[in-house]
Amino acid sequence: MSEATLKKGHRIALDCMGGDLGPSEAVAAAALALREGVIGPDDTLVLVGNEDNLRLLAMEHRNLKSPRVIFKHAPTIVGPEDAPMTVLKSKRDSSMVIALELLKVGEVDAVVSTGNTKALVAAGTIKVRTMEGAERPALAAIMPRREGHFVLLDVGANPEATPEHLVHNAVLGSIYAQSSLGIAHPRIGLLTVGTEEGKGGARINRTHNLLKAMGTSINYIGPVEGFDMFGDACDVVVTDGFTGNVILKTLEGLVYMLRELVGNKVMRNPVYMAGGIAMFPLVRELKGKLKPERYGGAPLLGLNGLVMKAHGSSNRQGIVSAIRLGLEALGHGAGKQMQTALAEANRVISATPEEV
Repeated sequence: MSEATLKKGHRIALDCMGGDLGPSEAVAAAALALREGVIGPDDTLVLVGNEDNLRLLAMEHRNLKSPRVIFKHAPTIVGPEDAPMTVLKSKRDSSMVIALELLKVGEVDAVVSTGNTKALVAAGTIKVRTMEGAERPALAAIMPRREGHFVLLDVGANPEATPEHLVHNAVLGSIYAQSSLGIAHPRIGLLTVGTEEGKGGARINRTHNLLKAMGTSINYIGPVEGFDMFGDACDVVVTDGFTGNVILKTLEGLVYMLRELVGNKVMRNPVYMAGGIAMFPLVRELKGKLKPERYGGAPLLGLNGLVMKAHGSSNRQGIVSAIRLGLEALGHGAGKQMQTALAEANRVISATPEEV
């Protein structure tokens, strides 16, 4: 992650062309970020995409006529079906790749993209490079729980993680939880199908043994199951990108379903409506806590620069959330800590033989 902790103001590149809702929503998000003060008076927002199109869309938002907003031309779009190598070879003038190039050369401090996850992970890994000691980056999402929040990683960057990758996820997630959630000694849990020793297969068992071997370097509490995540069992849940992505999207689908079901029931029944009015403050609080747009961005931990991935279906609120989380992450400046933790993890991995 960027070490620009003491710098006054940050520069954020927004990939405006990759989302499902198109550049109009990205431009609206930029206007909203300025209006709500997410982009501060010393920050700069670089809108990357087809410049003529972006400037035309920006005319609908007065506050985008600001020296804090810069346009960077990128004529090509990365589509949801584009293979990573196609993007790297044939779409080097795309908004995603140009935004990452800006990060690589230091013209911006962070990139926010709603684009193709595979392409973003691949392009980010090749353009920005992984930290020394890290093999693959991991997407870390901040998730709501009964009281407060926890970090779930990986949520989509590396679907076929090895035990070594999962150990890297644990140390990166621990530092991210310290900086983003203010937890001094985050409790690390390894997601599996049972808490008994030996459950979960060879990969989980090897990861479990490696995390135990880390000793006091991290606060590893052992395996956790799915129903433990949203209670108070741990502060960081470690899993592979396939499982994490399924969890993330399942939770979002469940929240939307419950909101619709409850809304429909209340509207159809006067008794429920009367009760709903009385409970409105509680419902509003819960709605805010469970609103998926509130957790709209996940950093790619383990890169030499900050890349924030927002959902492809993100609306303007979701994109603003990703920008906000990116600016907060820049303020934490946890890069050196992560590199030190990765070095210790790799020392332990090398010193811990696999069980036959």
